[in-house]
Amino acid sequence: TLNLTQGRKVFEIRPMIEWDKGKALEFLLQSLGFGNSNSVFPVYIGDDRTDEDAFKMLRDRGEGFGILVSKYPKDTDASYSLLDPSEVMDFLQRLVEWKQMQPRM
Repeated sequence: TLNLTQGRKVFEIRPMIEWDKGKALEFLLQSLGFGNSNSVFPVYIGDDRTDEDAFKMLRDRGEGFGILVSKYPKDTDASYSLLDPSEVMDFLQRLVEWKQMQPRM
């Protein structure tokens, strides 16, 4: 059996299993060996209600943060918000610049 979830400009068709973007993010971190790492700070950026599971996972975990991309205020588990994809690009560019200024360890 399949489960249909409607998001913003998207339909997700998924099998009826206990799996969502939050569980996928946790699986990725664990699989890559970063599940309990202090050297990795996960950042999840999303613009759809289906991203809320990942935002909630990061909030519950207490490490990393979610960023909602939306022009309108919304109830969300994301820690921060950006207005549109151009702000996402600015944020990522500033993150890279900040990282390049950090001393190598």
